[in-house]
Amino acid sequence: MRLTWLLATTLGLVGPLGCAGGGGGTPSPAYPADTSVIAAGQQMENPARWYDDAIIYQVWVKSFADGIYNDGIGDLPGLQGKLDYLQSLGVNTLWLSPIFECTNKGANMHGYDTTDYYAVNNRFGLKSDLKNLIDATHARGMRIIFDFVPNHTSASHPWMDDPAKRNFYVWQSTLPSGWGFPWGGGTSSDVWKEYEGAFYYSAFSGDADLNYYNPEVRSTMQTVESYWLDRGFDGMRVDAVRYLCESGPGKAADTPDTHARLQEFRSVIDGYLAPGNAHPRPGGDAAKYSGKMMMAEAWTNDAAGVAPYYGSGANEFHLCLDFSAPWAIFNAINGSDATQLTSLWEYERDTYPAGYRSATFDSNHDNVISRPGTQYAANRPRIILAEALNLLSPGTPIIYYGNEVGMTGASGSDLNLRGAMDWAAVTAQASQPDSILSWVKYLNKARSAYPALRGGYATLATDLGPGKILACIRSAGAERVVVVANLTATAQTAVLTDLTANGVAPDAAVNAIIGDTKTYNSLAGTRYTVAALPPYGVRVLHAGGGTFKGNLHGDIQ
Repeated sequence: MRLTWLLATTLGLVGPLGCAGGGGGTPSPAYPADTSVIAAGQQMENPARWYDDAIIYQVWVKSFADGIYNDGIGDLPGLQGKLDYLQSLGVNTLWLSPIFECTNKGANMHGYDTTDYYAVNNRFGLKSDLKNLIDATHARGMRIIFDFVPNHTSASHPWMDDPAKRNFYVWQSTLPSGWGFPWGGGTSSDVWKEYEGAFYYSAFSGDADLNYYNPEVRSTMQTVESYWLDRGFDGMRVDAVRYLCESGPGKAADTPDTHARLQEFRSVIDGYLAPGNAHPRPGGDAAKYSGKMMMAEAWTNDAAGVAPYYGSGANEFHLCLDFSAPWAIFNAINGSDATQLTSLWEYERDTYPAGYRSATFDSNHDNVISRPGTQYAANRPRIILAEALNLLSPGTPIIYYGNEVGMTGASGSDLNLRGAMDWAAVTAQASQPDSILSWVKYLNKARSAYPALRGGYATLATDLGPGKILACIRSAGAERVVVVANLTATAQTAVLTDLTANGVAPDAAVNAIIGDTKTYNSLAGTRYTVAALPPYGVRVLHAGGGTFKGNLHGDIQ
């Protein structure tokens, strides 16, 4: 059975929309004019593929922490004030939601409607605040990436009214026929919007799609890309990458021209590791380099549809957001069956191009799925298990802000998913050794301490089959770490049967990184017994190679 069919028939598909929200603006108190500057510099020394070791924390800036204006809106100084917390959580990379000037300053200010790619949203602070945040993040050895929206601008962007920039957008003199949404459905009037006697193409809520058949647009947007990377960002999440080039009528997505344009963005990124490049260097030292990365929002629940966005594996995206993962995790826990999730991981391993790296998550700011706190009705062990299956997955995990404390939020409305960070829950859970927050810290520590948990993947067979237990082995060099998760509401004992085929020595010692071994401290020949694994519990077991670094926590209580 092909995974694409499996996913399409079991996920309850959500349309591959982009990141947007309702429009409208509200009067606001005066915010200071930004006369500050942010010059090129403040580079972190980054090797190639630094993102393999990243644990990314997605910050919805508006909702995270109000640090300056006391207006109830999160901002950059507020975020900077929480770096101690984020570092203690164990994340090492921050992904900021869009921070540049935009049209919608209302309740659902999302920033995907850019009006100025070079200005910081005045609700979030000044360019000097951004510089301070980048510097402070780097000073902790953490990295920071921005949300780049190259597909479209706000229809209020000054380019729309500049005769010299008219061809920055896609125009028709009359309403064309035969068009629809690029992800399917809709009509021409859904994507062609009238403006001053003509029609411009708009896939997202009236925002104006840029015309990537105009070479000036391409060079302009590449300049935006390098401008912010030169100012210290370590990479970028790229919005709505499936829709850059429209060649309709018809389904204007995934075109060969789009891939060609994305490869041009990748060429800019690759330039940062090119010998003798002219970009700023860490500490001004020409012998040092700051490698960058780009991560795709190629929103589709069809895992096969993501693969082309890696290109050859070396000429398009470093990471692609794995939109199949949230539902696969949910279905594993809710349906007590590991098959869909392990099949997804195997499919990606076996069919994606060499060099790929999935960016996994269990919910985000869009209507992909509800937050785990809502999916599992605030059931603590199930929420912890969802976080574990994300953080222990092959690929680079992303924690959506608030999920580490079980914040709730139902899919169906953007605002439900973008609520204020629950700092009271952080305070309450910090001292509880079996809280969601504490478990996320244990899992992050384990992932950071053991290269195997960032390395290779294989599904393990058990005597119970996939209907009750998810078992897998992770590997890096000689190191082997076993992950076992109970997908049921009752304690389970399972025997793992193919460890030696995956590099574990017969009779090898087994030590619990997270969880308890229950006196089963070694393999019995080629088999290992996982005894009395608690309901929805997870164990992380060192099974050879490298160095066992101690137990982080016992079984979930």
